[in-house]
Amino acid sequence: MSLAPPERQPARPHAGPGPWPLGLAAGAVAALVLVPGYGAHGLWSQGEIGALQRAQAALGAALSGLERSPWLPDALRTQALALTGDPAAIRLPGAIATCILVALAAGLARALGLSVTIALLAGAFALAFPLSLTQGRLALGDPVGELTSTAAALLLAAALASPRLARGLALAAAGAGALALAATASGLWLGVALPLAAAALWGPASSGMSEETLPSGHGVRDMHERSAAARPAAADPASAPGSSSAASAAPGSAPVSSDLSSPPSALQRPLRLVLVAGALAAAGVAGFLAYHQQEGYIPALGAAKDLALRERPHIRGFHAALEDCGYQLFPWLPLVLLGLLQPGRARWPALWFAVGLALVSASSLLYGARAVPLTVPAAVLAAAAFARLVSARTPAAARRLALVLALAGCWIFAKDARRTPSRIGAALVPARGEHNYPAADLGAADLLAGLAGGAALALVLSAMFSAPGPGGQGASRMSQRLYLARTRLPAWLPAAVMVACLGRQAWSYGRDLLPRTSEQFSLLRPLTRWAAWAEAGSLPPTLGVHRVTDPGLDLYGPAADRRVPLATREALSGALRQPAPAAALIRTSELAALYQTARAGGFPLYVLDASNRDVLLVANTLPPGEADMNPIRRVLFDEPPQLAHQTLVRFDDFVEVIAWEWDEPVVRGRDVRAAGGPPPAQGHAERQQDHRAPAAGPAVARQPDAARPGREHLPAAVLAPRRLPAAPLPRPRADARDRARPARGGSRHTPDRERQLQDHGPRGRDGRARRARVRRAARVRGRRRAAGLVSRGAPARDDMSLRTCRRAPS
Repeated sequence: MSLAPPERQPARPHAGPGPWPLGLAAGAVAALVLVPGYGAHGLWSQGEIGALQRAQAALGAALSGLERSPWLPDALRTQALALTGDPAAIRLPGAIATCILVALAAGLARALGLSVTIALLAGAFALAFPLSLTQGRLALGDPVGELTSTAAALLLAAALASPRLARGLALAAAGAGALALAATASGLWLGVALPLAAAALWGPASSGMSEETLPSGHGVRDMHERSAAARPAAADPASAPGSSSAASAAPGSAPVSSDLSSPPSALQRPLRLVLVAGALAAAGVAGFLAYHQQEGYIPALGAAKDLALRERPHIRGFHAALEDCGYQLFPWLPLVLLGLLQPGRARWPALWFAVGLALVSASSLLYGARAVPLTVPAAVLAAAAFARLVSARTPAAARRLALVLALAGCWIFAKDARRTPSRIGAALVPARGEHNYPAADLGAADLLAGLAGGAALALVLSAMFSAPGPGGQGASRMSQRLYLARTRLPAWLPAAVMVACLGRQAWSYGRDLLPRTSEQFSLLRPLTRWAAWAEAGSLPPTLGVHRVTDPGLDLYGPAADRRVPLATREALSGALRQPAPAAALIRTSELAALYQTARAGGFPLYVLDASNRDVLLVANTLPPGEADMNPIRRVLFDEPPQLAHQTLVRFDDFVEVIAWEWDEPVVRGRDVRAAGGPPPAQGHAERQQDHRAPAAGPAVARQPDAARPGREHLPAAVLAPRRLPAAPLPRPRADARDRARPARGGSRHTPDRERQLQDHGPRGRDGRARRARVRRAARVRGRRRAAGLVSRGAPARDDMSLRTCRRAPS
């Protein structure tokens, strides 16, 4: 089967592997990346456990309050759970579906007439997308629905391309079956209307577009003919690489099936009409149901309306889906858009991608952000754009412009990765906000920005190592030498550079970032460690639970009869105050108050596990060989560390700096961030550095004695990363002539007006009283903060901010 346009009968139709072998190879590589270790990291409490609970309920578990979801993905996850008994097995259907999508991307690129190298590169693009990695490694997104809709579009397009009536009918029947499955997985809008519209848009590319912009031997044949392109004979149309003789001699030329050289069958026109009518009918029914949909779930649509968007529709625009698509295809959306502008043989995937993105954008206005089911056309477009970028037949100006646009896009995505890393690192998880995503603990900003920078570097190197076009050498001897050196480079070098970049992204994101993120959003690690300590006898077999509602507790925690609910802080402190060993799960925001109570009550408190973002495992005893992971102990000392310089600097009644030590030269006006270090037993105090400033040594601050009777010592608070504002100049007094001048409103200052300004103005009696009240309130808050280190109920921090003080005018 081939979807290439029937323009020319090649002399060697079977040269090189076809779509099926390339698809199998790409799918096997994807399986090696996605499937091994699928259960090594725990299920995310937000997103994955909801899918597990639906599968458990289908198997007979008594659960309530479940979210509705399309039938087919949940049915496959239920079968996987029933066959294996492992909760992590619900990830297997998504992993298998993603592997098939990667195989379809490589096979479609080969069927469209692209070379073997470019077809495999399309599969690599499909695997490296964060969308594919997230759907393949986690039970998130809708990979099953995307697979069924993609298969339906491909089968129906193949039925249109088939010249034989019987084969066309068989492909159309298979496409109808895939369409029915897609309706049960994604609904009418994206599961039926999208594949029908995409299949109806199939058509052979024009001859000029196919041969001049993206010939069948694009990529590999170009690289095999570098010497011919460098010779003046390449200008002869008879010996051009796009001629039939060159195609017959090219070992990597794409196979074009002989049946497409004949006129299309009688099935093509009626089938296309049926596809168009079906797409319009599905879109009409989906629009009618969505218009009359209230707050409930409609199975035919496969979704329920987003209530936040229903109340505030202005918070999400039509363009938001393009932004979501860019983050899910990070950082290759610029390359996809370049392929969309000049697709060549990828004309049908370009139309498919454009129509699909419009439908997804319309759907997101009602149902919110979701996975964009366009992995296959996006991967083919990216591979086609790369083939044009490294092709010797592409004009030099077009290649340079495409490279500049792609580099600019990578730079923008690198900046977005540092600004909002959660939009990329957790692309398919409901928005939690940047303050709830552990970007600093994961190093996500640097990792994602590094991936974008690596993509830009790979594009530059691929363009440098590609074959130069005819007439590209300059007049100087050095330019001619560089030109000859580029013609002698291996043909596979640009593609190898890009494959290495894509492999690095797939491994770093799918095998490194996602598992580490799972530790932050899953209770598998803390509860597994507690179970091991309880089995060893270091901790009791019962576990206290204080205000923890994470659904992972039912999955990974002890049975209900071994859990002790601790509803109040008094009950929690009373359980830990006992001399017998005790352990409890608490929220991270409760640690400061509990630690204050433990210090006041004189009983020990240890944090045994702090791997989860929102939940901590605490105990009143420390198992053998374990260390206390309490973050407060990193900033609270019983004795000050020995530093080089002693000082007595006091900021009102809030903080007193007692010592400082500086390792770098002092440069006035430079932005710095100084922070204290660990207790003296751990050696020299560590240094915390802002990314905009050089390393600086620690200073140590102390709470005033009146505010902190215990005289505990704090590390140097974080200086605000800004320069101190300049002191205001003294305001001159207004003489009699100034008071007599007209004011801005046209009136004169009268004695009554002067007294009113003196009483109620900013420097008057009322203004002084307001400032006095503000200072008293600030002192009260400072004393309360000093008594508990942080405010009551606030999360513990590793540092304590100093307020920027303005010097009084001299």
